[in-house]
Amino acid sequence: MPRCFLVPFTAALVALICLPALARAAGPERVGGPCRYESYPGTATFVDVKPWQPESPTAGVPTPYPPLTVTFQFVPNQPITNEPLYRPGAVHTFTLINSMPPGPRFAAKYGIMAGAAVPCQLRVIREGTCTPVVFEFPGIDRADYFELTGKP
Repeated sequence: MPRCFLVPFTAALVALICLPALARAAGPERVGGPCRYESYPGTATFVDVKPWQPESPTAGVPTPYPPLTVTFQFVPNQPITNEPLYRPGAVHTFTLINSMPPGPRFAAKYGIMAGAAVPCQLRVIREGTCTPVVFEFPGIDRADYFELTGKP
């Protein structure tokens, strides 16, 4: 094998072997891969919880339950300054982790109703190419797909 091919090949092989280990060693600030986020604790207040209305008859993902449109506003515990990805007073849409809307049983299980306030963390990307802004709800399991699976 020519030497000019061997060096890049070896470097590529080492990178392929080491990348998974580097991703695992990233630590708790990493979310969804080799990305690093800064966290801002605060409170999310649900603004509206109503039946989902598609923009067109073919829009959206069919669900085995009547989907809800759930919106919220985030207020940080401490002021956030010099952060272009944070928009004070913005209304955000709450979805399950798979981006599907929750259903009425999910909302009831987790106390999601207009006016309810829950702990929330705004996570803003600092490194990597993952989702730039992520909201986490410590008391709400957004991967609880019981309405999709039919299990309680």
